[in-house]
Amino acid sequence: MALELMFGIPSNQKFRVAKIIYDTFEDKYKHIYGSKEQTLYALIKFLREDRTIVAIHNSVVVGVGGLMFKHKKFIDSDFWSLVRILKLGIFRYLFNGWIFYLERVEEKELLIDKLAVSREMRGKGIGTLLIKSIIEFAASNGYKLVKLEVTDTNKRAKKLYKKMGFKEVNVQKILFPWNKIFGFIKVSEMEYKI
Repeated sequence: MALELMFGIPSNQKFRVAKIIYDTFEDKYKHIYGSKEQTLYALIKFLREDRTIVAIHNSVVVGVGGLMFKHKKFIDSDFWSLVRILKLGIFRYLFNGWIFYLERVEEKELLIDKLAVSREMRGKGIGTLLIKSIIEFAASNGYKLVKLEVTDTNKRAKKLYKKMGFKEVNVQKILFPWNKIFGFIKVSEMEYKI
């Protein structure tokens, strides 16, 4: 299968990227942003192309890696822009969304904030290629550590990360009521030393 990996998002593929992310993390996003339409709108508006790597097959994005480095997030919004989009839903965002901002990224560290592959292309090695590309990008730009977080319910992803050389360094227990809302109990922090 011929794949092209590139940083940025092709201009006609921003909705596709947002949809792949939403489909992969739907359970999380519906509790934070609300409706699917509202979530897709927020994702499209706040995705940072300079923190996005995509896998393209036959001119269509099939995989996405969202990165955080140099204190800039992959999905980067300010409070007032969120208020304009979410209106009273901002309270849901504040109540539920803060739990996912565990990212602590130092100067020489890079965080894989999101890794998502379209449903029809999963199991074809796209996630592995994205991770390899991200590690190569980190190494060539002087980063010493690549970090990520994975939930206890995402066993397939955790197995892939371990296979790729990531080591579990911390496990954070998710407290009630968030463990019931989101459907997982623990988040593992994993690292890959360059």
